[in-house]
Amino acid sequence: MTTDLDTAAPHHARTGRPGRLAFALLTVTTAGNLFTPLSARLAEADGQGTAMAGLAFAAYVGGALPVLLAGSGLPDRLGALNTARLALGLALTASLVMILWPGILMLGLSRALLGIAVAGTSTLAPALMAAQCPPGTDPRRIAARVSVATTFGFGFGAALTALCLLLDPQSWMQPVSGPIWIGMALLALTGLHGLPDALRLTSGGTGLRWPAFPPGTLVFGGAICIAWAVVGLVIAVLPASLARAGLGAHAGFATFLVIVPGILTVPVARRMAPERAIRRGLLALVASYPLIAWGALSGSIAAVFVGTALAATACYGLIHAGGLAGVLMRAGEAATRATAGFFLLAYTGFSLPVILTGAAADQWGQTTALTGFGAVLCLAALILWRHSTISTGHKDFPTRPAETPDQNADQQGQIRAQGPGTPGRQRAG
Repeated sequence: MTTDLDTAAPHHARTGRPGRLAFALLTVTTAGNLFTPLSARLAEADGQGTAMAGLAFAAYVGGALPVLLAGSGLPDRLGALNTARLALGLALTASLVMILWPGILMLGLSRALLGIAVAGTSTLAPALMAAQCPPGTDPRRIAARVSVATTFGFGFGAALTALCLLLDPQSWMQPVSGPIWIGMALLALTGLHGLPDALRLTSGGTGLRWPAFPPGTLVFGGAICIAWAVVGLVIAVLPASLARAGLGAHAGFATFLVIVPGILTVPVARRMAPERAIRRGLLALVASYPLIAWGALSGSIAAVFVGTALAATACYGLIHAGGLAGVLMRAGEAATRATAGFFLLAYTGFSLPVILTGAAADQWGQTTALTGFGAVLCLAALILWRHSTISTGHKDFPTRPAETPDQNADQQGQIRAQGPGTPGRQRAG
């Protein structure tokens, strides 16, 4: 299978707009947590407990998993730009559902639609961002741009709703953050017009494409799995603990702080070997959790805020940016499938531990649930630390990715979309 030269020519001829694409990525991910600060109140209003709030939160992953498991070929069928437009359309639908019919069940439906939207955006984002950049751009730079845009979006949505609730506590069923986001989405759809598209197959492709785990990438996936488990816990389970301590109005800011400060660490992660970045991220993650749990149980909002900010440096800075760069450097031409594999493990951590911890909290209490989560977190971090190896002989990776060919993909003609950077001709290493 050959690349469509008619598609390739205009791809390099047009001027890319990384800023406009970044705004679209930010807008989709802003919708992801826009209504999560309402989960505890919506569950209580509907006569439900922490477990139901956790299930509604995890419905996001129910929508994301099919896309990550078999839908990473969709950009080759529809085009990456059209897939991004579809993701924005789904996010618009999800937000309208919550604006028109607020409730815990509607929150679950909304988050399922958002899971589809964000997962589709996550898998195409690196290749589409690469299409906006000059050929041969360092994949760490591309990963950093994607990480900053999506990270700020995940935190901004929760913070915007929390601010609206502080200004008008009586509007918690229908905060003004919803209509504000609708305006953002319309601007983002307009901004996608005319952007260069990522290359895709000319014919014979299939929308079903399983995620890939090239050699050396599982440790990055495992690290993001437990990192996002902490994020999921803060977003879905912690609000109930804060509400019991009379601090429920601060839940949105805790979500903001567990995500957005990670942006400050992205430049640091770019200068490190990816393995070194995730090792430091694991240390920060393990150090942050006791502050989060103790602060929530004791009613110390200062400890919660310090712990969540420290966790953010790991979850969305060192581990997210460093891990994604490490995957892209080893993926070769299988960048889209390898990205899907990375986020498949991320969303597994984002959901399953949240459901189990929420159920444990209802059954045995918040203290037992949060303590058990912390014990599993420490054990998993230790295992990942022992299985990670830091490259020797240099502090940084080369500016262009070393190619790790996916032989099966090459034989079957599955992968021809342009990944971040120019596929290297050097040997892997």
